[in-house]
Amino acid sequence: MPLDPRVEFHRVNVRAEVDGLKAYSTGGQRSSRVASLTGANGLVILPPLTENGPDKLQMAETAEAILIGELQVVY
Repeated sequence: MPLDPRVEFHRVNVRAEVDGLKAYSTGGQRSSRVASLTGANGLVILPPLTENGPDKLQMAETAEAILIGELQVVY
C-alpha cells in the first residue's frame, strides 16, 4: 500500500488465521467507493510518508489496525 504524507486508514477484512491476524484489502479506497466499507471489519493505519522512510507498506509487514466489526476466525 503506498504511503502519503498524511496518516491514512485503509479499509480491510481482518481474519484470525492459524498463523495470526491477517488483513485483506477490500479493494478501491476512494471516498466514492463507499461500497468497499461494507466488506470491511477493520482499518489498517498507514503511517505517514517520511523523507528517509519507506514509500509503501509491503505485503506481510506488521501494521496497527482498528477493528470496526466482528473478527472472522478462519482455521
